[in-house]
Amino acid sequence: MKYIVGVDIGGTFTDCAVFDSSKGSFTTAKAPTTPSNPAQGFFDALENAASALGLDSRNFLSQTRILVNATTTATNAIVTKRGAKLGLLTTAGHGQSIFIMNGSGRSKGLGVDELLYMAGSEKPRPLVAREFIEEITERIDCKGEVVVRLDQEQAREAIERLVAKGIEALAICLLWSFQNPDHERALKRLAASIAPHLFISCSCEVAPFLGEHGRTVATLFNAYVGPLMGRYIQGINQRAREAGLGSEVMFARCVGGCVPPDEVAAAPLYTIDSGPVSGVQGSSVLGPKMGYDNIITTDMGGTTFDVGIVYKGVPMTRNETVLDRFEMRLPMIDVVSIGAGGGSIAYIDPASNTMKVGPRSAGAEPGPMCYGKGGEEPTVTDANVVLGIINPDYFLGGQRRLDVAAARRGIARLADALGLSLENTAAGICRIVDSRMAGEIRRLTLFRGYDPRDFVVFAFGGGGPTHAAMYARELGVRKVAVPLGNAAAAWSALGTYVGGMVHLYERNLYLREPLDVAALNAVYAEMDRQAEHRMRELGFDASSIILERSIAIKYCAQVSHLEITVPNGTLTAADAERLIDDFQTLYTQRYGEGAGYREAGVEVLRLRLKALGVLPQIELAQSSPPRRKTRPKIKSRRPVYWWEMEHYADTPIFDGAIIRAGHRISGPAIIELPHTTVPVRPHQSAEVDRFGNLLINV
Repeated sequence: MKYIVGVDIGGTFTDCAVFDSSKGSFTTAKAPTTPSNPAQGFFDALENAASALGLDSRNFLSQTRILVNATTTATNAIVTKRGAKLGLLTTAGHGQSIFIMNGSGRSKGLGVDELLYMAGSEKPRPLVAREFIEEITERIDCKGEVVVRLDQEQAREAIERLVAKGIEALAICLLWSFQNPDHERALKRLAASIAPHLFISCSCEVAPFLGEHGRTVATLFNAYVGPLMGRYIQGINQRAREAGLGSEVMFARCVGGCVPPDEVAAAPLYTIDSGPVSGVQGSSVLGPKMGYDNIITTDMGGTTFDVGIVYKGVPMTRNETVLDRFEMRLPMIDVVSIGAGGGSIAYIDPASNTMKVGPRSAGAEPGPMCYGKGGEEPTVTDANVVLGIINPDYFLGGQRRLDVAAARRGIARLADALGLSLENTAAGICRIVDSRMAGEIRRLTLFRGYDPRDFVVFAFGGGGPTHAAMYARELGVRKVAVPLGNAAAAWSALGTYVGGMVHLYERNLYLREPLDVAALNAVYAEMDRQAEHRMRELGFDASSIILERSIAIKYCAQVSHLEITVPNGTLTAADAERLIDDFQTLYTQRYGEGAGYREAGVEVLRLRLKALGVLPQIELAQSSPPRRKTRPKIKSRRPVYWWEMEHYADTPIFDGAIIRAGHRISGPAIIELPHTTVPVRPHQSAEVDRFGNLLINV
């Protein structure tokens, strides 16, 4: 078996990336996402990939060694309110805490305009109704000691009441259960004996972290999507086996990497944002192999624009996530998304009488007007068609012909309302969306102490290579990389499997300076043993297990903390001092010289261990560039409107499939790849490096 396959289900397209280990080559394919049945788009993309390899789908799957899926099923269920009917068990006296929220709860997820009028704001709709919350007599204190024993009979009656009300999933979140999970686990066993059909979500298993509200939200969301995800996982695996796959479909997670289906079924919440996260993961693994350690990852699809940061080869992470206006305690690779994709709709804002773009999207159905599937509002893709950037006869490698007349008709309506020409209106749509994307990158870099000029931009997704040169120029970035050429259009699909199999372990440990090195070593040793045992159960030997440690440190009396990398092995007092020095260095970088208050001392909040099981490695093929750079053969020419020049220019078109290392193209020009289009803007140039990356010199 020679194929390693990743499939990323996006809002508009489902992408498939195939690595042939026998040849060291990549093949990509796309299929329209099918929102009513995401599994259909999944198998359509696999079938298109098989066709691109000259195989039927059964032969292709029978030769597939690893198949990983990044899915938006859980996210869509939460956003569209299609989850399970929930019940909640919580500690007596804490039944109302989910409604009280925390200090900033009601402001999470609000736009700037809404934040300016907080008095008129409302809290988000509760995740669970009051009548479906039962308070359980029990109490564990902050040290994990049992203060009040669990009342089994009262708990039984409470569970039976919820079952009688028709709940489909049960969330269990007790106070301080992450310090001692015995009561939660006892409730889980009791509920399973009363109602074996229930999906049960325990906070000690899903989010064993400090912070009652965020932990409860994560546990509820996990229960909310559990039954739906269980059916999806079972259905997709059954159909894959019937189609010829000899192994289980694995699933990408928001912490990076992938896990087997049984683990995803137990904690489906961790598939949230797994697609965008996979793009960052792929960049962090393959980027350093290409010589890029500092990367701004930009993924522009049909619906969203996703940004991540890889600094010194390590993805930036976060511990809290806001979803549907609820903040939950969920560690993940940090990806920020905005509604700025190829399907983002352009419209006239009636309040300001100005044009705006997004966040509403035409999505996969009906899609942009040029798709000819009933879309009635112009989009970014329509604007690129009108400008001549996108070739209507070569969209998706010629699989779909675009309706230019429909695109022009939609843009013309906006042009008439604004009193502008058709071309200036289309250019305005692109410039607005480019500016929005540049602004999002600034928030993730400059606002966190990173200078974009120290990074290379990785542009991927169907639309990223089309727009990257412009938002990169606005940021002062000198170079854009379209990684592995056409593979960039399915980069997140490729990233689903390069990160290996990942598990996270955390322990809350409160230490003040001077740090107790013996306590640090004891907790890390326990996590090491647990991680190694689990990885061996999954079939990894010592040579294919990588353990990565980190520690959460903050200044005393502060709320926020920073994650610091910790060396493996037994720590010494000198190692502990170096951790504090590393914390101060990162603090200065993040917040500025003199911002830290060293005299306050520091304290440790949490220890974390990332266990990585290394899957078969992707080795990137390299070619030696010629001594002299040459220009490839021109495929064709067409008029393209370049707004920098304010007129149409007869523009050379190049076939991206045949350009090689050593080729150099000066703008203005267009490079067409089967699944994306790369404009080389006026006064810019492009070349191909030895890995096949298309580099744009901004």
